[in-house]
Amino acid sequence: MSSKGLGIPLKITVIGAGMAGLSSAIALSDINPDHQITVLESNTSLSEFGAGLQLFPNSTRILHKWGLTPSLEQVAFQSSHMSVRRWEDNTELSFNMNNPTSTWLYGWPQWQVYRPDLQQVLFERVKQLPNVSVVFGKSVKSVDHETGTVYTADDEAIEADLTVAADGIWSKTRRCLPASKDVAPTPYREHNYRAVIPRSRMLSNPITASFMASPEAKTWVGPGAFVLAYTVASSELYNVVIGVPRPSEGVPLGSWNHPADIETMRGLVSEWCEEVRALASLIQEGECVSWTLGEVAPIPSYVSASGRVALVGDAAHALLPHAAQGAGMAIEDTASLAEFLGFLKSKEDLSKVMGAWSRFRQARVEHLRSISCGNAVDMTLPDGERQIARDAKWNAIRDIQRSQLAELGPEKIKEKIIRERPAPDPACKSTFEPGGRMWVNGFDVSEESRKFCREHLGLELSARM
Repeated sequence: MSSKGLGIPLKITVIGAGMAGLSSAIALSDINPDHQITVLESNTSLSEFGAGLQLFPNSTRILHKWGLTPSLEQVAFQSSHMSVRRWEDNTELSFNMNNPTSTWLYGWPQWQVYRPDLQQVLFERVKQLPNVSVVFGKSVKSVDHETGTVYTADDEAIEADLTVAADGIWSKTRRCLPASKDVAPTPYREHNYRAVIPRSRMLSNPITASFMASPEAKTWVGPGAFVLAYTVASSELYNVVIGVPRPSEGVPLGSWNHPADIETMRGLVSEWCEEVRALASLIQEGECVSWTLGEVAPIPSYVSASGRVALVGDAAHALLPHAAQGAGMAIEDTASLAEFLGFLKSKEDLSKVMGAWSRFRQARVEHLRSISCGNAVDMTLPDGERQIARDAKWNAIRDIQRSQLAELGPEKIKEKIIRERPAPDPACKSTFEPGGRMWVNGFDVSEESRKFCREHLGLELSARM
């Protein structure tokens, strides 16, 4: 249910019409339909790269609050679980339950979605909002960190009470903030090969045809590489990612769709199990791209000292994707930002309220960064003692779940899962373990934002008459 009518009305400029920018517009309008919001996008149309992503309950609960569940259910896929398998022989090492367990544990489902589909759903919602306008072909040159005024490439000055920068990993706005002006994204020692395979082609191979008939998502872990694969786009596409924890050659940081050499990609998995080899064989020339992973190191603040400029999504904290929370953290950022503004009683309090928002978000995002790094190590261990210890830990989780399913059946297992819901474990550095997943997936950013404002700012929601 929306919290409409909270806070004071603001004139807001949002830079970028990607997922973070469109989410910002929806969240801010949802909290207060009297905000006047303008979204500036440098491209002449929507331009999201065609790849898959996963949305977990910490973000699907927000999308539901925004009224997007019916639209997303038309294009998303709900997997039953993620099966974790050994690279060499396809042996199942462990599995993470997704649906309907996700709803039992956290209250909301896990979705797999095609990035352009998610962006289109967000855009269609934005077009329904009378207080939001989107201007395409409007490139931003700079932002005044004291006033929030945006200066465009065609010499227009756009004044606002608040500017929300969702301009990505290479954010120009971040460089306009004195505290982060020297912070540049840095390449990580990993690159990913990415592709989506049409359903018809998947069905042409007896091995991969079974993947399309299964509600299971898959990941294979091996020495120095991993493979992630799952269904998206209403089961019309199969998303494949091959992660290689070493630098790429000639692929610039931030390029999502740099053409990749298909034979090099296939060579990486030429000695893997037949299931992985079959997937690689279905990717055709021109369909495979290489993506050099990059990070934005922790910055002093996500907001300017004046409180008139805020960074969200990759502009604030580009993270490694190994916790599958890049989109999730951007969506959380925007929902949280809107909640904090719901406590704003005067524009003079922007600096205080926005500074508190930054501190609130930085604590969670930086812990999520450590979880992502922990997952990256777990998924690419070389065969040996550490890999054997990892497999034993994962096997124990698998065996407990399998025995309970066999013994209790669906209804009783539901009761047991709800009754024995794990506590969030902020010390856990892995989403392969129940406590770590609960800390990530069970988080209600809207409720926690309101709680933080009451406890740390001494503020109550500013309802307007």
